[in-house]
Amino acid sequence: MIYGRLPIFEQIMKEVLIEKLKKFHGISLEELARAPLMNRTDEKFAFHRNELPEILDLIAPYYDVLTIDGKYIFDYSSQYFDNERFQFFNDHHRSIPKRFKVRIRTYIDSNASFLEVKEKMKGRTDKKRITTSGFKNQFDENEIAFLENRLGGKMKLKPVMINSYRRITLVNKTSEERLTIDFDVTNGALDEPANEQQTLSEIIIAELKQPKLDRTSPFYQLMKNRLIRPFRISKFCFGMMDIYTQFELKSNRFKSKRIFIKKITNK
Repeated sequence: MIYGRLPIFEQIMKEVLIEKLKKFHGISLEELARAPLMNRTDEKFAFHRNELPEILDLIAPYYDVLTIDGKYIFDYSSQYFDNERFQFFNDHHRSIPKRFKVRIRTYIDSNASFLEVKEKMKGRTDKKRITTSGFKNQFDENEIAFLENRLGGKMKLKPVMINSYRRITLVNKTSEERLTIDFDVTNGALDEPANEQQTLSEIIIAELKQPKLDRTSPFYQLMKNRLIRPFRISKFCFGMMDIYTQFELKSNRFKSKRIFIKKITNK
């Protein structure tokens, strides 16, 4: 089940994207493993969804696309966890150099779920994960041990939000580089309808994942030519701000990011 799916990305646009993606060389999950990049650098870019078809045309010669059973666009849903003090969110808000995200990610098309811990430190992302049964309110003994090992101690965690989105996954033809393109992002609380406020509903979030930053990447160069600069954006943080009030979450340091996203949306 995909959580909170709204008819945001019109069917006609989805069909346009599929036609564009058919021009790419398709690769399997096994071939995708040539760029696992669980330890990596990330560069994110945000732009309006209307720009995506043209961008796909321009990068098609340089990237392969993940395709499974004739599908190019895949549905994801993630359940995020934090403690009572929203430590993970607040660490991100304060730009703490070493910070974590804990989530269960479900790949809707394959019905596979993983408990993941993402550690961000000194500009690098290190992600570790184990299989799990799906969304939940409590962890079992094996999951608790995994979390304590990754987080460096005990933390009392609770579900704080769920988001869902669609993703296109591209791999550079000649280098160890993966490009994920996320859209149709919706946010909500556990077992409740999607929240009315959906800040990222018209935004494309493209994430360039590399062993180390290489600005000669075809996608990086294309973004530079289109005057789209790297932009630190977190689906988790924006989702939390969509769901919780300013009295529950301190988010003043994200004001400039929210203004920037609003500017893109109103183009």
